[in-house]
Amino acid sequence: MSIPIIQVWDNVLTVPLVGVVDSMRAAELMEKLLAEVVRTRAGFAVLDLTGVDTMDTGTASHMLRLVSALRLLGTEGILTGIQPSIAHTMVGLGLEMGSVKTLANLREGLQFCMDRMNEGPSMGQRLATRRGA
Repeated sequence: MSIPIIQVWDNVLTVPLVGVVDSMRAAELMEKLLAEVVRTRAGFAVLDLTGVDTMDTGTASHMLRLVSALRLLGTEGILTGIQPSIAHTMVGLGLEMGSVKTLANLREGLQFCMDRMNEGPSMGQRLATRRGA
């Protein structure tokens, strides 16, 4: 399956995932999303998992590493639409979710981004300004 990365606003990317996310697909997602974040200088990346029914334990851990990698680039990673089975997998692994923004659905994720953009410049925008972009 493809990995669509949609730029919904100048500062916001969203990735609606559908189907099974295995380790190979998660690695491809990380590579493509990080490249797109750098290219667009996005301050937010919303990973919508509404259409994902199953995810193995390695992939669940990979998603958290992706959010950490986004943070290193100055982008806030947001997980939306986590299904009960995936939540169970993540909790069962004992994965630390405290630093990851999670919201019920894509709409809430996009609203969060809008609210944060209205508060002032995002971390990504501040970094781009410091770099002289």
